Amino acid sequence: MSQAIDVLSWILLVTGGVASVVAGIGALRMPDLFSRMHAASILDTFAAAAVLSGLLLQAGLSIVAFKLFLVFVFLAFTTSTAAHALAKSALTYGQVPEGVDPKSIGATEEREYVEPASELADPREVPASKV
Repeated sequence: MSQAIDVLSWILLVTGGVASVVAGIGALRMPDLFSRMHAASILDTFAAAAVLSGLLLQAGLSIVAFKLFLVFVFLAFTTSTAAHALAKSALTYGQVPEGVDPKSIGATEEREYVEPASELADPREVPASKV
């Protein structure tokens, strides 16, 4: 039984490692922000689940297994929240997914990036009038 658990654990660990590499390649090869974000967030969550499941099998029933489970719960929530925030921000500033008509998603015009005011370019420097 112990050997079967070890084999399954290593299969999960290797699968998670391969999924991480594929996520990295996907983040580099995809054509636009939304595709890159999708590839990275979905595969990153899958890779973390596979690696942490493999480690859970190695840890057995212990406090370490509980901590690994909590790490997975934290990663699952933060990855999806970060992907949502990034997509919402990109849509707000005029990015449109490739192949989508901007008017179909409510975008009226593409916004231009505006440089911050020169007096506040360095956040460590506060003008005397703002103190």
